[in-house]
Amino acid sequence: MAAAAAVLGALVLAAPPAAAPPPLSLSARPTVVTAEDTVQLFGRLSNGVTGQTIQIEMSDCNGYGWRVVDHTETGSLGAWGTEVHPNVTTKFRARWRDSPSTVVTVRARPDIFIDNHHHARLLIQVRANDYFKRALLERRAATRWVRVKTVALGRGPFGSGADLHLKLARGTRLRVSLSQVQVGRCYLPASATTVLS
Repeated sequence: MAAAAAVLGALVLAAPPAAAPPPLSLSARPTVVTAEDTVQLFGRLSNGVTGQTIQIEMSDCNGYGWRVVDHTETGSLGAWGTEVHPNVTTKFRARWRDSPSTVVTVRARPDIFIDNHHHARLLIQVRANDYFKRALLERRAATRWVRVKTVALGRGPFGSGADLHLKLARGTRLRVSLSQVQVGRCYLPASATTVLS
């Protein structure tokens, strides 16, 4: 019995101490967005002190490491909050003095804008931090989507885009999609629909 207690005591002494939680918390809402949507970052300083400067840092996917994007101050009970507008999948962290928070990741999908002029022309614009080469154009047939064509996207002032001349009937429901292969690792797949008028 004494031997077992001695072994247990040795194990307790040998166990590494648990890491203390960071003094600054960080959460994001939502964590999945369309490019340039508003994301709420918020948290709390554990000591509850008001008027403390909180530095907000971000790291873009395919970017160049961490950079400062904003500053805010703690309010009642040490709570703080701010807004950001990521246009690519981005990691965020907050910092108080030399103490960083844990890291949260907000995943982004490209913003696809579709405008149809009558039923013979379709304007596609894809807004994001990157340019994309191709998109898939589909039409709705009963309960399924049928491929119309793969669309080549060019570079424009607002991102990637195309101006298509179509021969489809009014009322045709169309979808423009970007797959995971087309957007790469820094974005989520995206799609948008329209009805030809």
